[in-house]
Amino acid sequence: MANTKYMIKGNDKIPNYDSEIEIDVDDRYEAYSKTIPDPTPYEDGVITWFNAFGVREKTSRKEASITYNVVLQALPAGTRFFALYGGEPHELKTEAAGKGKVKFTLNIGDPPIGKYP
Repeated sequence: MANTKYMIKGNDKIPNYDSEIEIDVDDRYEAYSKTIPDPTPYEDGVITWFNAFGVREKTSRKEASITYNVVLQALPAGTRFFALYGGEPHELKTEAAGKGKVKFTLNIGDPPIGKYP
C-alpha cells in the first residue's frame, strides 16, 4: 500500500503562523478540508482552532477512522496543540519533523486542530 500526501489550508487566526497541514494517508483514502469551529473555552483561556479536515474512503466517500500522520509548523514555546473529538479537546503529543515542523499520528477521521493558549 502506498501513501498519498494532502495539503490542507487553514485559517489566519494565529498571527505569523502557517496553518497549512500535510496529511499522509493510505492511498485508498483522501483528506479534505472542513469548516473550522469557533474557539473553545479551555482552562483559563480558549483554544483557537486553525485547521479542520476529514479523512474518508475514496470510493465510498464514507468517513474513516484510520491511522495517519500529520505534519505542520511547530508552535511558539509555551503553546500546545489540541484536536477536538468526542466533544472534548485533547492535547496532541508531537515530535520533531525537521525544518521547524512537528508531526503527530491520529486515528480520528475529522478533528479540528488548534492551539492553546
